[in-house]
Amino acid sequence: MTKEIGVGLIGAGFAARIHMDAYKKIPYVNVIAVYSRTAERAKKFAESHGLKYWYTDMDEMLKRPDIDLVSVVIPNYLHAMATLKAIEHDKHVIVEKPFTTTVEDAAKVVEAAKKKGLKVMYAENMLFSPPLRRTKQIIDEGAIGDVLVVEARESHSGSHSPYALKKEYCGGGVLMNLGVHPIAVALWLIDSPVDHVYAEMGNLYHRLEAEDHASLFIRFKDGRLATIHASYTVKGGIDDRVEIYGTDGLIFADLSHASPLKVYSEKGYSYVVEKASLSTGWSFPAVDEVWQYGYANEIEYFVNCVREDKEPFPNGEFGRKVLEVVSAAYKSVEERKPQ
Repeated sequence: MTKEIGVGLIGAGFAARIHMDAYKKIPYVNVIAVYSRTAERAKKFAESHGLKYWYTDMDEMLKRPDIDLVSVVIPNYLHAMATLKAIEHDKHVIVEKPFTTTVEDAAKVVEAAKKKGLKVMYAENMLFSPPLRRTKQIIDEGAIGDVLVVEARESHSGSHSPYALKKEYCGGGVLMNLGVHPIAVALWLIDSPVDHVYAEMGNLYHRLEAEDHASLFIRFKDGRLATIHASYTVKGGIDDRVEIYGTDGLIFADLSHASPLKVYSEKGYSYVVEKASLSTGWSFPAVDEVWQYGYANEIEYFVNCVREDKEPFPNGEFGRKVLEVVSAAYKSVEERKPQ
C-alpha cells in the first residue's frame, strides 16, 4: 500500500490529542474524522484540529471507505467493543493501553483480527520512547551480558480522568491503568514465558474503589526476575524509570527526566510535563512530549506496518500477555499467594 493512509479517531479526549499530534507529523497520513459519544466533544475536537468530519455514531464513521485504520482512544472498558467493531468494518486498529480489560476479551480481539487478516497493534508507547529504544539496542549488542533482573515503575499523583478512578470503567486500579506500562517493558526486555506472579496492593492515599498502589514480582520460567511498581501516591509529576541488571553491566533509564532542559523558577510557568503539579523550583520541561514518550515513533511505525503489510509489535497477542500478568497479580492479592 503506497497511497495516503486515512485515519479515524475513536475518542476525543487526552489520548486522542496525543495520537492526533503524532499523526500530524507523518506527511502521508490524513486524519479524516473523529468519533465521540457526545456531539459537543466531537465537534470541538474536529474544529480545533482542522477535521472536516465528526461523528457520534461509531458505525457510521467506520463505514467510510477512505479510512484505513483507526486509533481506539476511549475509556478502558470500551476498548474491546470498539476494536471488534473496527475489525468488523475491515479497519486496522491501534489500541491504547490497556489492550482490553480482560484476558478473554483480548483473545477475542486477536482471533477476530486473525480471521480478517487485519493488523491490530497494542499501543505501548514506552517501547518506542527514545531512551528505551536505545536501551534495547545496547542490550542487544551484548553490552551488559545476559539480562538478569528488570525493575520498572510508573507513578504519579493520580489520574485526572473520572474513568480511571472507577473500577467498572478502568477494569481495575492503578495496576490496570499505569502498571501495564512497566509490565510491558519487563516482558519486552526479558522475553521469556512467565512462571508466576506475586503482588501486594493497597488503597494508601486516594481511597479509590480499587488500588492506588501496586507492587509485584514476576518470576520467568528461565529463572529471571522483574519487579514492577505502579502508584497514584507519588508527588512531583510522572515518574517513569527502568533499571536493568545484567551479568556484565547495568542500565538506568529515566524517561521522566529525559528532557535536555533543566529549569529553576521562583515564579513558575505554564506547563512542565504531564502530571507535574508545580513549575517552581527545579523542573525538567518536556520539549516535545509526543516524541519524548514514544508516541510519534509508535504511530509512525504502525502506519508503516499497514503501508508495507508487516505484522506490528507489540501486537494484540502481546497485549493479551500483559493482561495475563495483571490478572495473575489481582488473583495473587485475592488469594495471598503467588499465581
